[in-house]
Amino acid sequence: MRSFLALLLLPSVAFAADRPAVDHAAYTAALKDFRKGAAKSIDALKKPDAPAAVRLAAVDDVRERLVDDPASPLVAEVAALLGSADVATAKLLLAALAEAKAAGATPQVAALAAKADSPLRVPAALALAEVGGAKAVPVLAALAKDEALADDIQDALVKVAGPGVTDAFVAGIADAKADVAARAALIKAAVARNLRSATGALCVAIKEEPMRLECQKALLKLAQPSDLAALRDAEKAVSNETTKGALGRLIKKLEAAK
Repeated sequence: MRSFLALLLLPSVAFAADRPAVDHAAYTAALKDFRKGAAKSIDALKKPDAPAAVRLAAVDDVRERLVDDPASPLVAEVAALLGSADVATAKLLLAALAEAKAAGATPQVAALAAKADSPLRVPAALALAEVGGAKAVPVLAALAKDEALADDIQDALVKVAGPGVTDAFVAGIADAKADVAARAALIKAAVARNLRSATGALCVAIKEEPMRLECQKALLKLAQPSDLAALRDAEKAVSNETTKGALGRLIKKLEAAK
């Protein structure tokens, strides 16, 4: 089992680096009991009056078990505690779920990330990038309209990984009914991820005036010669002369590179 220090060094879960100061002897004794099976760490976390040292030892034991088996029934038990645990403990549990990439916790973590008045909103959003995979993409994008979260959400969208993530980005960018801020966040993250497969969706979305500028900037960085047909269609469709000129220059550049 990995030491908890490893968790604190992980950039993706750095939001959980603040650990409460507790009695070291009591913490060590409790952790030994949990590891030996003399007591169950998840039961200790369910007790609101558990001593701080015992609670912290329980978090660390749970983290180790989640990392060892991220698909175990323990995931559901930990996720169920997120809404009732104190803020400090909940942050550490989110970090544990994130390190384990415990996908089974996605619904609960997403619900926390979507709660506007929750002090766990940002850490939950960052954890969602680790556990949610493709399901995290639209949830994170929807949070981008909150300016207070914009930078954190952008970081999370750049980090999210797993099967279907690329398709989720493309679908989000192409969704004309989605919030403009959400689509813009996806476009910026697509550029940061060098997601060249998004260029087809960008060539369509650029025809929408609210999306025009973000799509233009993204296409200048992501487009390839294989996108020329879509780029020519976009150039004909847009009415803004600045964007039309930028696309024209891009097309000539890519034609020369063929």
